Amino acid sequence: MRVLFCVLSLFVALNLFGKEINVTYPRCPFNLQLIVMKHKGLLEKEFAKDGIKIKFHDIMNGPKQIEAAITGKVDICGSINTTSLIIAAGQNKKLQIIGAVCNPTNTLALMTNDPSIKSVKDLKGKTVACDKGATLHQLLLEVLAKNNMTIKDINYVPMVLPEVYDAIFTGKIDAGLLTTVETLKAKKRGARILATAKGLMRPKLVVAVNESFAKNHPDWVKRYIKVQHQAMEFIKNHKHEALKFAAKDLGISYQDAEWLYNNTKLKNTLSKDDIISLKKDIDFLYQQKLIPRKVNILSKNAVIEIVFKNFVKDQINLCAVSHK
Repeated sequence: MRVLFCVLSLFVALNLFGKEINVTYPRCPFNLQLIVMKHKGLLEKEFAKDGIKIKFHDIMNGPKQIEAAITGKVDICGSINTTSLIIAAGQNKKLQIIGAVCNPTNTLALMTNDPSIKSVKDLKGKTVACDKGATLHQLLLEVLAKNNMTIKDINYVPMVLPEVYDAIFTGKIDAGLLTTVETLKAKKRGARILATAKGLMRPKLVVAVNESFAKNHPDWVKRYIKVQHQAMEFIKNHKHEALKFAAKDLGISYQDAEWLYNNTKLKNTLSKDDIISLKKDIDFLYQQKLIPRKVNILSKNAVIEIVFKNFVKDQINLCAVSHK
């Protein structure tokens, strides 16, 4: 019996040795729960007893996060926009959403530093840039549609967020779409807002995992969500400390971090309004030909749904990106 116990102990030790959970750590738009989780070492504390290490990956771009998850480089996308998930679903790339992060509606903006551009309609024939295949891309299309314009009316240039910010002030582009930190910095340098997401779309950041991770480690998924809830409680009870973490992480002042906090609706679950807006997003992206067909992002048969016992009315704790 003692020999058997030793063998089993060795097996467990070897089985756990070297295991790690890889999590993306995008600093923008304003992922305060994730910032707190990292600075307080909450995930490390939760999984240390099992010998499981946590490794963060600095990947901000939505499509790049999805590619990393699909290829197995990362297990959990700590904060990713739903526009990228919908577009990925249209390309047969499936991720499961296990929780929400925030609605950064007031921090997304179409901006210009050109004094001759007074309105969106002045962008006809002008060069406009933004991150492709993500929320800012959708926002650009929404803004154009509201002004009876299409992407063909402008010279659209795909460009990652930091490059967009620089290009606005070097004159390489006439306007660009920015979010959170870049929006604040651009305003301080004199750039003007032509349009925001408010009244046009409802940006949604969520936590997503690749399907194999969800199937093989449902308990780990449950524990990750538990830790995110702990982070939210910390934010509620220690807001000042949490915002100091954010200011340090993002390289901004405490006042700017507080502005971002006040203009970003933090959450852990998707609301009924979020679900309604997701369906609208799918219809719009299909109309804009960014997806080849309408996709169903809500799955009632998600493998790890069983780990969530207590559902809140009009909210969900889990949905999956899948095809109908």
